Amino acid sequence: MMERVVKPEILDSLEASDPAAIRSRRDLRLINWFMRGEKWILEQLEGLGDVQKVIEIGAGDGHLASQIKEQFPDIEVIAIDLLERPAGVHSNVKWKSENVFATESFDNEAVVVANLFIHHLDNEELWLLSKKISNCRAIIMAEPHRYWFSKLLGYPLFPFVNHVTRHDMMASIEAGFRFGELAGLLDIDWHWDERAGLGGIRSIAKKIK
Repeated sequence: MMERVVKPEILDSLEASDPAAIRSRRDLRLINWFMRGEKWILEQLEGLGDVQKVIEIGAGDGHLASQIKEQFPDIEVIAIDLLERPAGVHSNVKWKSENVFATESFDNEAVVVANLFIHHLDNEELWLLSKKISNCRAIIMAEPHRYWFSKLLGYPLFPFVNHVTRHDMMASIEAGFRFGELAGLLDIDWHWDERAGLGGIRSIAKKIK
């Protein structure tokens, strides 16, 4: 079994204006489409019903946050990322350029969502995150499945993506999760449901009432 290894990804070290970074972010849209994580997150939000606030952590290019606002216009949507607000983000999405561990946005009305972000955090950071979000209503995550078959699914994409994406894709899988791991690392007494996706693990955890 592959041990979980969190190591730097090339994209995180590049300036936003770097052509390789621009191309890699475009590649990530292809990977997101292939994995269908964003679509699944939207479906889970709809299933929760009566959601007042959604906070996306590690919002990246803001695509998911914008989709949430478009599909659920009455929900307050907050996107958190170290990047400055990208062009094209829905005008009614509140963008916070800050470290997720510094934000004060989390409260018991919020549903936290994350698409291909949680795997960037090491075990200590995951524990710290659990303390930040422990009062929230739920967390919905689509993350890489740390499994040999996930790598097998990734290799056919290599001709269509650049060197940054090829490296980071494999690094993401190696930093991903096996079934049951996130529930242990995010040590919160919630009800967990996990399922496999295309190269990913999809997890939703709801506060026990």
